[in-house]
Amino acid sequence: MSTLIVGDIHGCWDEFRELLDLASIGKGDRIIALGDIVDRGPDSAALLEFFRSQPHAESLQGNHERKHFRSFRGELKPALSQTLAREQIGEQAYPGACEFMASLPEFIELPNALLVHGFFEPGVPVREQRTTVIVGTLSGEFRLQRNYDHPWYELYDGELPIIAGHRDYLLTGRPLVHLGRVFGIDTGCCKGGRLTGLLLPEFRFVSVAARKDYWAEASVSRRNCGPADRRSRKPRKPRPSVSPAAPPRLVRGRHLVECGMTPGPGFGPILQECYDAQLAGKISTLAEGIDMVRARVRPTSESTERGM
Repeated sequence: MSTLIVGDIHGCWDEFRELLDLASIGKGDRIIALGDIVDRGPDSAALLEFFRSQPHAESLQGNHERKHFRSFRGELKPALSQTLAREQIGEQAYPGACEFMASLPEFIELPNALLVHGFFEPGVPVREQRTTVIVGTLSGEFRLQRNYDHPWYELYDGELPIIAGHRDYLLTGRPLVHLGRVFGIDTGCCKGGRLTGLLLPEFRFVSVAARKDYWAEASVSRRNCGPADRRSRKPRKPRPSVSPAAPPRLVRGRHLVECGMTPGPGFGPILQECYDAQLAGKISTLAEGIDMVRARVRPTSESTERGM
């Protein structure tokens, strides 16, 4: 029997089904999602139905599931990704969906691996981990950044290998593997990356490409149209200066590697800066994007050389 561990699906139903086919999952095999099965992608409702109805499938609780049931309880304000997913799920089904998401476990211990959605604090047994850390909330991430000088995966000291989602650490479409004991398998499917799974017990990766950058498209569409429940006495005039669909990113993680950067958490801010510049019309070609990256990287390289 095989067990397929799946990274952050984020409503990408078609890619999830393709991954199951690629992994040749049979009736006797087990499927475990690492959480964040909802939000950002086009079909959160289908993912919830699958994991609620299939006896061989289960999911951890991710920070996005946590946002749903906490906002439904009035504990926080829903973000855009929760609002869009709630519309996909439907008002009648949403209370039951939140109840299901609140029931999901924060971790799963298998004989050969520990599964979490977010992070792991060193020196703390798994059952004593803070919910905000292991589920991957911003407050949990800030706690680790305040208290430790290295990323959590470099400090991991658990007995079993750990498999986590939540962050696309490399932004290259490839999972993070640290010392053969930490596997970060969120590879940004909802943002045009890939959906990655890890087959146990052999620890073999399977991966499929996303069909599009769903989250960028949904964000731009909602900014143009406004909330679904907003009422206007006059029809909204189109905004000619804003494209109705998000353009694909010119600069991606592989281009940063080609510029001499080492894959890691620092990729995210640079890629976002390039994409913001692209949307603002400051860059319109890959060559301009590469020049922007090199201008950003060069001062860091020069200062490092001077300090040597």
